[in-house]
Amino acid sequence: MIKTHNRPLRILHIVGRLRRGGIETWLMDVMRNTSREELQIDVCLIAQDKGAYEGKSETAYEREFESFDGRILRWPLNKKNPWSFCRRFKQLLRAERYDIVHCHEYYFSGFTLRSAALAGVPKRIAHIHPVEDLKFQKPFRCLYTWLMKSWIRRYGTGFVGPSDASLESFFGPDWKQDPTKQVIYNGIYIGRFAKPVDRAKVRRELNIPENALIVLNVSRFTPHKRHEFLVQVAERVLAQRQDVYFLLIGTGKLKKTIEEQVCVKGLEKNFRFISGAPSIDCYWLAADVFAFPSCNEGFGIAVIEAAAAGLRVVAQDIPGVREAATACLNPILLPLETPADKWARTVLNVLRQPRMSESQRQTLLKHFPFTIENSVEKLREVYSN
Repeated sequence: MIKTHNRPLRILHIVGRLRRGGIETWLMDVMRNTSREELQIDVCLIAQDKGAYEGKSETAYEREFESFDGRILRWPLNKKNPWSFCRRFKQLLRAERYDIVHCHEYYFSGFTLRSAALAGVPKRIAHIHPVEDLKFQKPFRCLYTWLMKSWIRRYGTGFVGPSDASLESFFGPDWKQDPTKQVIYNGIYIGRFAKPVDRAKVRRELNIPENALIVLNVSRFTPHKRHEFLVQVAERVLAQRQDVYFLLIGTGKLKKTIEEQVCVKGLEKNFRFISGAPSIDCYWLAADVFAFPSCNEGFGIAVIEAAAAGLRVVAQDIPGVREAATACLNPILLPLETPADKWARTVLNVLRQPRMSESQRQTLLKHFPFTIENSVEKLREVYSN
């Protein structure tokens, strides 16, 4: 058990919102697999409340977080005046006396880690999630990026990434020479996938034929997830086979736009949209293929969930996804420049292949590399060192 002066460590995680996303899902799994007697984890939400949530399901994590006696501190950031945020945030840290500040807000970690250092917080961790190409940033953004990266290096005492690719993107190829930089893979609770589901029942609930094939995508509706491209792929797949249905699970600002595109193309009969639910595991286990054309992933937790569900994976060949895909059986990773026609042919070829047998899947789960237990153990090491 990790303690400081005979008490648990007090840790403040900084995120935008506590919604159903990769970072937040990992943090919730950490809460489920630790205790307040070991790690007293609170969360600071810095997103503006206005327009923050698109439905009641978006606050589900907040309710569960509080059920573990975790405190939620709402500290909205006014982007036009970040200095005001830093001043107030510094006052908060001095009052609460946290042992560790753990920030997930990429470049803005520079502001928060600097404030934490000035407030006397002894351990300050920047969690570098995305793999971002900085070549095409506007001049002002480049200046902000340079300043924040310098503050992260100066005021951070530890640096964590969900993959080798995320840390290399931020710190360069020599990052492994620095012991303050560590990879903590976004592990999942594989017990979610232990039991098979009634695939026919799931199809009836989705109002699709029992013998239909399902192509699944689970991701937020944001530009880099490339749902628009996936609709183009679906249009070409459905031109060949009408027994294929595309199930898109997620929320986000672009969701309505994608739904409209599906309707304009006349594909609504073969599309199902789900905003999210307490558990979507039945959909993972009932699908046939996971299609993931995202062009920027720090790790790609959805890819390892697809692997645990025994799905064939067709995804973009990018560094973060490449590492996650090591959990998959024969994944197909396509270069970024691959056109929709080739994507469609690849999906059709994969759909002709048999699903992984249940015995194969159970064997895979017994040796699954990316578990939440492994993540939590690594996190304990980072916190205690």
